[in-house]
Amino acid sequence: MFRNSIRTRLMALVLLASVIPSGISITFSYLYTRQSVTEQSVKQNTKLLTLGEANLSNYFSGMNQRAMSLYSGINVPSSFYTLLLTAKSPAQAPPGVILPDNRAVISTQLYNLFLSDRNTFQIHLYVRAARQSNLLLGGLFRREENVEYTGAELPGETYRPYIEVTHMNHQYGVKSGSPNPNLKPGTVPVFTAHFPLYKTPSDSVLADLSVDYRLDELEGIVQSMYNSGTERLYVLNEQGQALFASDPDWVGKRIETGWSRLPGGESGHFTWKKDGFKGIVMYRHIKDPLFRGSIIKLVPYEDLYGDARVITRFNMGIGLLFLLIGGITAVLISVGFTRPIKKLIQFTQKVQTGQLDAQMDVEREDEFGLLTRKITGMTRTINDLIVKEYRLELANTTNQLKALQAQVNPHFLYNALQSIASLSLRYNAPQVYELIYSLGSMMRYSMNTERTQVPLRDEIEHVGNYVILMKERFGEENLQLVTEATEEALETVLPKMILQPLVENIFKHGFTDGIHQAEIGITCKLEGESRLVLSVKDNGKGMSPERLGEITAGLRSSGRPEDEQIGLYNVLARLRLQFGSGAGMTLENNQEGQGVTVTLIIPLEAGQE
Repeated sequence: MFRNSIRTRLMALVLLASVIPSGISITFSYLYTRQSVTEQSVKQNTKLLTLGEANLSNYFSGMNQRAMSLYSGINVPSSFYTLLLTAKSPAQAPPGVILPDNRAVISTQLYNLFLSDRNTFQIHLYVRAARQSNLLLGGLFRREENVEYTGAELPGETYRPYIEVTHMNHQYGVKSGSPNPNLKPGTVPVFTAHFPLYKTPSDSVLADLSVDYRLDELEGIVQSMYNSGTERLYVLNEQGQALFASDPDWVGKRIETGWSRLPGGESGHFTWKKDGFKGIVMYRHIKDPLFRGSIIKLVPYEDLYGDARVITRFNMGIGLLFLLIGGITAVLISVGFTRPIKKLIQFTQKVQTGQLDAQMDVEREDEFGLLTRKITGMTRTINDLIVKEYRLELANTTNQLKALQAQVNPHFLYNALQSIASLSLRYNAPQVYELIYSLGSMMRYSMNTERTQVPLRDEIEHVGNYVILMKERFGEENLQLVTEATEEALETVLPKMILQPLVENIFKHGFTDGIHQAEIGITCKLEGESRLVLSVKDNGKGMSPERLGEITAGLRSSGRPEDEQIGLYNVLARLRLQFGSGAGMTLENNQEGQGVTVTLIIPLEAGQE
């Protein structure tokens, strides 16, 4: 077979002529280019991160210098710093003494600080001695007593200036809001620089200065360090919180992915293939007096090796040229084998026109012969499937029509029955009420599609309602239901509507000659902890051994049951669906010679699994 194989001949020729040498050349070229591109990318990104770190440090240093300007006039009376030294709470002032109003000095100083940086959003100064908040927002100055405010400090460290990562703006507990709707709290993302103002030369804090900055300049510095289309960049503080993140969902949050745990050293890089990222992680630490953290840049392999792939595609183009030459040679060799192809085309045209039963003679033993046999077999299979699908579609349409014809609003029927039952009590007809209540309970139980698994107790109650209706039909003195069940058996969970079809069969087939002194018995017992046995017994006319054998054989077979066996077959099928093949059903005539006993054997362990 392989000597006559067209595939073998063409494959050998193409591989020897073009594929093997081209593949080797492309592989070595790609590996070398990828290594070269990686080294070049690491160098370029290291320079970018170094420059970005310098720009951020300069940016933060400017913030620190502007905050230090508040110490000017340290020995000048009535200066801003002197006012902080002499500030007191109104509650601490002696009786009759009016504290000087320093509002103008503080507002002027804060306004000058506000104008020194165009990205300043708002400034908050909390004077600790006076327990006083001074807030400058949108050119408006507000002062309030703020007893509950506590200065922002780094956890576990001596209070020092630091940057609080990006968050939505707030008013530091100041209750009076801005009339400008664009300046309402929680509408503008900002990051905050916190500065303690000390009582020099001690470390006692006079006031807490917090300056909120918009993100424009910070984003401008950071975006120059990465390609937003393919790369990711994060500026994290020492606690791992994101001052900036290329993914907006991570801004202001703590990042705990594996690549965020950086090794020591001033800068470096490493490869990472976890947490949904495959590429190179480059980092540089920031050690600024105002901000301590790191810059992390993630460069994916897809972007890193883009140039290498371009070169690889170029080499592949050359390889395709050689492959074309080999293909032309292969065509010349395959000219002698075009006749079976034409036959296959003619055959497929017949199939296309709907002649799925068309035949084609097989004359070859190579791949064409095998293909011919497969195609003819496939068309026969398709023809059979189309016929089968048509029949299924016809049956499905019939079932849908029957379902539409039988569709009734169950809630309307149940509510109507409840109204009729209430009316029967009004006219002093309790027996009518009991019958309607039993019918309504049966309807609600059977129409509740949400409950597919119920305790055995509910099943027996449902059967009891059914028998109450039958007693009204045949006379209460002619029909009796006896139930024997242990408390443990009643709590067993089973598929719904298991017992009622068995009891209904008794009225259909067991008492066809009339009901007189009829008795139906239901016995439920647990055999150990692994099996539940349910028996439904009647004292009807029973059935012949031949008929009993036919029904038993029908339950064992996998074919379509007879109409009068559908109820039993469905009960058994549902039990086996939940409890496995160990579930069984037996039918036998009673020893007394009257009636039939139907026994359900349910393995509980299989159902729990």
